[in-house]
Amino acid sequence: MRKKSIFLLLFVLISTNLLLFAQRDERRRAEFEELKEKRVAFFTQAMKLTKDEAKVFWPLYDELQAKKFELNRELRRAMSEFRGNGRERERKVQTEKDYKDIVTLNNKFKVDEIKLDIEYTIKFSKVISYEKIFQYQQAEQQFARQMLNQRREGDSQRPR
Repeated sequence: MRKKSIFLLLFVLISTNLLLFAQRDERRRAEFEELKEKRVAFFTQAMKLTKDEAKVFWPLYDELQAKKFELNRELRRAMSEFRGNGRERERKVQTEKDYKDIVTLNNKFKVDEIKLDIEYTIKFSKVISYEKIFQYQQAEQQFARQMLNQRREGDSQRPR
């Protein structure tokens, strides 16, 4: 009887934990989708995209963002390996060559990101004007600033 009680308690604890993680992941996904919707609305308005332009622009934009996300994931992975994980970090001693390699890799990722921007500017120019490409670039900066400011305001209103 006691084994069954312990097993049942353990099962309930694990189930509750999994449910909480699932809710957190679902909330994150919902927040991400909301952010994407805000970005689409902001850019569409700033660029004054027509429906026809939007139909071809947004798939290209999503493609570009997916490629940039993958580049950044690779860089984060490399940085994580460079720094070491957990207690390893305290013991890991970096050599000058290690620093040279990570700086070189960081620069390579920046160059790769610029190459993507150039490649997609050419693709965008086939479906929208350069004026709208410029407006897109400006909207990207404005949107990032706006989101950063909102986050700062939210952080400053949190109780400490």
